[in-house]
Amino acid sequence: MEYTTIGNTDLKVSKLCLGGMSFGNSKWMADEENSIKIIKKAIDYGINYIDTANIYSGGKSEEIIGKAIDGYRDNLIISTKGAGKMNDFYYGFNNKYLNKAINDSLKRLKTDYIDIYYLHTMLDNVDMESTLKLLDNNIKNNKIDYLGASNFSGYQLAEFFTISDKLFNNRIEIVQNHYNAVYREDEREVIPFCKKKNITYSPFSPLAAGFLSGKYKRNENNESTRTESYPVMKKRYFKDYDFDVLDNIIEISREKGVKPVNIALAYIIKKGFLPVIGVNKPEYFEDNINSLDVNLNDDDMGRIDERYVPHNIIKGTAGY
Repeated sequence: MEYTTIGNTDLKVSKLCLGGMSFGNSKWMADEENSIKIIKKAIDYGINYIDTANIYSGGKSEEIIGKAIDGYRDNLIISTKGAGKMNDFYYGFNNKYLNKAINDSLKRLKTDYIDIYYLHTMLDNVDMESTLKLLDNNIKNNKIDYLGASNFSGYQLAEFFTISDKLFNNRIEIVQNHYNAVYREDEREVIPFCKKKNITYSPFSPLAAGFLSGKYKRNENNESTRTESYPVMKKRYFKDYDFDVLDNIIEISREKGVKPVNIALAYIIKKGFLPVIGVNKPEYFEDNINSLDVNLNDDDMGRIDERYVPHNIIKGTAGY
């Protein structure tokens, strides 16, 4: 396993982050037993960075991770997220909710500190200074080490970063946003800002919710457990121009004797990003690990990039 550092911190993390969204209760997710197997397999392979959120399966993902990391905690980097909508009575950016969200996450994860705490989204009516003051207090109380931002647009990230840096001396060190070979809209503003400020860019859905696995075919029904339980997937992908990109990925995978999954992940890693991988079956894990051994040259990258067509911007809502 190869490692890198987060932003300007001294946090040393694996070049793959294990995501916790696939641990929980839905049909397409791993149940608790298989989730724990996946987490322990990841640790055995050298993955030391695990990410989750309080809204994933209503907190079940955090609970599973808390059980799985018992005995390993000091060797791991754990991140989770707050400010998402847990239910109609438990959501928002106010002090009461966020403090409760942080404390509840600590309990479910069975830890007394969170390495990286993300705001799961940002709304334009949020008082950023007040929110950052609360987060700063939690940093001073050693409940949080570093801050991250997820589902932020460019202007929101710039404003949040400036306030956190100038007023509280707590930089945003990592951004976790939607990005993959068939959705690259963060190249407009977010990624350039991250590069300028040395903020780690960590894409979620690097395989486009499985679209880039190659199992879906152009002009076919393409129904699966994943598309049925996550219908937004077919709204985000499955356009003809998405299949154009996928065709080139499949072609390159055949030339190199690997799977399309390997090419799609290697594409993200080659760009210097830190992908969040989702695994719902232990036997799928090797496909992700093998991506680290795939070398893409400039011609390969160009062939993937050249088929891309700009998309409407899709902003994650974190349950809102």
